[in-house]
Amino acid sequence: MIPNTIHFVFGLDKDFGGKPFSFLHFLAVYSAWKVNRPDNIFFHYHYEPDTIWWGEAKRYLRLNRVEVPDEVIGNPISHFAHKADVIRLQQLQKYGGVYLDLDVVCLNTFEPLRRYDMVMGRQAGTGLCNAVILATAESEFLKAWFDSYRTFDRGNWSRHSVMLPLELSQKHPDWIHVEGPYAFFYPVFNEPASARLWARPVLLKHRVSWIGRRILDHAGKPENFHTPLGYIGHTLRSTAWHEQVLARSYCVHLWEQLWWEPYLRHLTAASILRGESGFARLFRNVIGRDELTRVVALAG
Repeated sequence: MIPNTIHFVFGLDKDFGGKPFSFLHFLAVYSAWKVNRPDNIFFHYHYEPDTIWWGEAKRYLRLNRVEVPDEVIGNPISHFAHKADVIRLQQLQKYGGVYLDLDVVCLNTFEPLRRYDMVMGRQAGTGLCNAVILATAESEFLKAWFDSYRTFDRGNWSRHSVMLPLELSQKHPDWIHVEGPYAFFYPVFNEPASARLWARPVLLKHRVSWIGRRILDHAGKPENFHTPLGYIGHTLRSTAWHEQVLARSYCVHLWEQLWWEPYLRHLTAASILRGESGFARLFRNVIGRDELTRVVALAG
């Protein structure tokens, strides 16, 4: 059984990958604690953050300072994201549990999935995304995945993070339980329907023009259309449908590296408490207005 333990990795370089520990990161920690009530939340770091939101998050965490790897099984690694990839697998092999990126916000408990040895979720049109990983320390899948770093190529950005686990799951389906694309990673960052997470509810009379704008925005970008009909179909769905899908998801991945400037930079406790975006309404249901009011007061 997968332990009820959460793992985060952060602070592997001095500038934290370009972003300090923010309100978004606090939400990831707090929601993991509130929704899952884990036995431990391990925070694996090398450079400790120092922000107001770090001070608030720290009370929920068990700190574990790690050395930052510069190689894996003889292959050099230089980018902080690849180093984080290695550390998450090492710590899961040591402790087992649930690894989450710090831009993943929990919505429902992972308890139903803990009966498996290994769980990952599909990222629509790509592979199995390593932003959410559930595993026992003895997982055969985890061992094989880490061993695959013997062929690590730092020039191939997502090979070992997304594509290789998909291939491994197809080769050894009995080693892993794979959740569908709505479990962890909906909406995907590059599908037009992702705008529903941040926009106000779309009125019926505006829906046709809204859909048209989103499709035109993505026209001429074939990399965004791994499954074109799926993306357009999601866009055509109602706001209520999108919110029902998300309400049943275990978590929502907020794609920090791509959504920071348009959305996440402006995310505050007050905007969630009082806002009418899909994310604000969704998260109010998870945290509750009283707790959000307390957090707003903390932020001044």
